[in-house]
Amino acid sequence: MRSLRRKITAGYYLFAVSMIVLAVFAYASLRFLEERLDWGDAISTFLDTTLEMRRFEKNYFLYGVPGDAAAARDYARQIQDLLRDHSVAFRQLATAAELARIGDRLRRYDGQLALLQRAGIGRPEAVDAEQTLRELGHDLSRVAERFNADERAAMRALLNGARVTLVGALAAVTVVSLFLAYFLSRAVAWPLRELERDVAAVGQGRLNALPARSGDRELMRFTEAFNRTLHELEQRRRHLLQSEKLASLGTLVAGVAHELNNPLSNISTTNQLLQEELDAADHAQICAWLQDIDEQTERARRIVATLLDSARDSPYSTAPTRLRNVLDKSVALVGSRGPQGVAVVVDVAGDPVIDADAQKLQQVFINLIGNALEAGGRQIQVRCVARHAQLEGPPLDAYVWTRSPTTMDLEDNAVFISVVDDGPGIPAEILSKVFDPFFTTKDVGHGSGLGLHVVKEIIERHGGCIGVVSQPGEGSRFMVLLPCRQPRVGNAA
Repeated sequence: MRSLRRKITAGYYLFAVSMIVLAVFAYASLRFLEERLDWGDAISTFLDTTLEMRRFEKNYFLYGVPGDAAAARDYARQIQDLLRDHSVAFRQLATAAELARIGDRLRRYDGQLALLQRAGIGRPEAVDAEQTLRELGHDLSRVAERFNADERAAMRALLNGARVTLVGALAAVTVVSLFLAYFLSRAVAWPLRELERDVAAVGQGRLNALPARSGDRELMRFTEAFNRTLHELEQRRRHLLQSEKLASLGTLVAGVAHELNNPLSNISTTNQLLQEELDAADHAQICAWLQDIDEQTERARRIVATLLDSARDSPYSTAPTRLRNVLDKSVALVGSRGPQGVAVVVDVAGDPVIDADAQKLQQVFINLIGNALEAGGRQIQVRCVARHAQLEGPPLDAYVWTRSPTTMDLEDNAVFISVVDDGPGIPAEILSKVFDPFFTTKDVGHGSGLGLHVVKEIIERHGGCIGVVSQPGEGSRFMVLLPCRQPRVGNAA
């Protein structure tokens, strides 16, 4: 099976080998250049020594000082030693036969100087020796200058070649590096990038498991381990969901049992009284007991009907709906049942339109306003704005939400509806329970505890959320967030 580690290691090894080859090549080039510099020094010394030899030769011809002749002979011998000691360098510039001729000329040059020393400058017998010496010196100077020029040209060509070769080597290393980068990108980076996208897709719920994008051992093991983890999480989620269902069912059963136990207990008690006192009781008392049984039966029926309405997944008929109309109708329906002296004020900024089921939404605000009235509120304000900043009161994070508002909830396409009362308020310890099913603070027989739970379900079915904030003695404030839309003239309900 393929392995990411082996691919990365192979890439590093290949890069290291290419760098070592480049380093060895550069070292060899520098060593060769160093050797050629030594050869160049020998050639330069050959020229300088030849020029010194000629200078002492000319001085001897001009002044006849024997020491100048001895110095010229000494430089001639140095040139011979230089040709012998650096024969490899000089063979790069001349053939062996030419080098032999140069050596022969140096020996003849030395011999002619010795002859002149014995005969003396200006003697008739030394005239031929002087002429021969000048010709030999001139030839040696010409050869030395040619050697020096050829060596400079060779060094220049060698440096140009080394420069081109070094650039080519760097280009080759660059190509190898780019190939390695492409190879590692395709073999390592691309599978990791695809894995990152798949993990993000799993997090967003678009994938249930990671697909096998690569045959590399490490990625295959990671994918298998991740998918096993997802499977285990899914199993635990199902177990937890089942536990939550059982807990909810327990709460439901306990709530139903508690709510139905009271009217059934009353019916049973009244029925026993009726049986015991049937012969002794007067007609009016019997009618009163029967009336009580009928009322308790009706109460049980209402509890069951409310429970069925809460549990029934009735269809929603959404349409463009003006919130002002919904709020006005809700206030009109509740106001007719409210006590004298209660003021319900509705303030709607602009004309917001939402996609909603008008009847269901009306049920929400009837419940909220009705609860405020039943709690003892005398001043109830219902405000609708497009931005939370336009509302007075605490910030959004001070509310207890059924679902925390998201960024999308708080954008310009959201509408905020607050229902505020001046009632006794809700204690902090039960504030988080007010939306739970069958939770109520009302006296026995005066509430099923399903009203705010139904409100929460309707709001969330419309894509919104609801929160509450309250202080004992300072009233309660419910905040509803709903997605808004641009009004359609003539189409809004």
